[in-house]
Amino acid sequence: MLKGLADSMKSTKYILGVDGGNTKTDYLLCCEDGEFVDILRCPTCSHEHRGVGFDGMQNIMESHLNELFSRHEITVKNISSAAFGLAGADFPDQICNLTARIENLGFKHFKVSNDGLLGVKAISDSGVCAINGSGTVIFGVDDEGKLLQVGGIGNLSGDYAGGAHIMRTGVGRVYDYFYRLGKETTITEKVFNALDIKEPNELVTRLSDGNLLMSTMTDIITIIDSAAQQGDEVSQKILDDVGTNVAEGVCGCIRNLNFTSDITIVMAGNIWKRLNYVGLTQNFKSTIRSNIKTNCNFTLLNAPPALGALFWAKELLGAGKNEMHHYRKRMLDFLTIEKYDSLVTTQNTQLPVF
Repeated sequence: MLKGLADSMKSTKYILGVDGGNTKTDYLLCCEDGEFVDILRCPTCSHEHRGVGFDGMQNIMESHLNELFSRHEITVKNISSAAFGLAGADFPDQICNLTARIENLGFKHFKVSNDGLLGVKAISDSGVCAINGSGTVIFGVDDEGKLLQVGGIGNLSGDYAGGAHIMRTGVGRVYDYFYRLGKETTITEKVFNALDIKEPNELVTRLSDGNLLMSTMTDIITIIDSAAQQGDEVSQKILDDVGTNVAEGVCGCIRNLNFTSDITIVMAGNIWKRLNYVGLTQNFKSTIRSNIKTNCNFTLLNAPPALGALFWAKELLGAGKNEMHHYRKRMLDFLTIEKYDSLVTTQNTQLPVF
């Protein structure tokens, strides 16, 4: 790089958005004025992943950031603001620990939250994001900027949704049919095939094999979705209940926040996107509409969550609602999911600027 250009890059100020999920971490770098710079996709940095812990998370993230910053001959001192949406940021003590580790990396002006917030920030200044992916969590931010998470810790917080829950419930209903007077269901034979079961007495062995169940999760969910579309009552009940459960969390979130106008409800996660049984979404929307008097506008998340982190970082610089509206629209028009994924796969080449 020419010295003059290098000096210019070193004096430039940037904003950073980080989407740190359970399977991957995306780092999105832009100039303060909105010029798109780079994307880096790495493995997860979650402190909950395989006993990594908070110190391990710091070391992993430091390695990722060094790779990103070295591409542009900058350091953390060039970052004016940053926002981190991180899996496992569920409780105050976790957020405190994560904040301390990010401070250790040299960041000064930043915020940390659960990655569920990013779904809202990618679409709007405020609203509620209902994540229904492999797991489930509800995250809301109201018109005053107050944040609230509902669920996200499993059965103790009533999280009866998400792919893992659907899979386990479906297999459980097959077990119920043989051993608990459960209803007959058309998914039985296909679930047996997916789990390589020849006789009902093999069910217990298969049900106790967590790795096997998780490896067949997508197949079993697809079986349940297809059966529900074809009228299987057991499968329909499983998915109807999921829609209702997530909706109840959304309603609870709204009631504990302060929304003064129409509420944006963002639906994020592959269960919303990939399942075709309409009862799931119908139950979700009808439950909310029957319990919340304020008008709710539902939208399926069709933007990279990392953009939500980037927009949040932009807000931290003091950008007003009008500026954020135009900035969000420009960036969403430029960086669609398709383009984003394309850039991620070619990240070792020079990326276009915004």
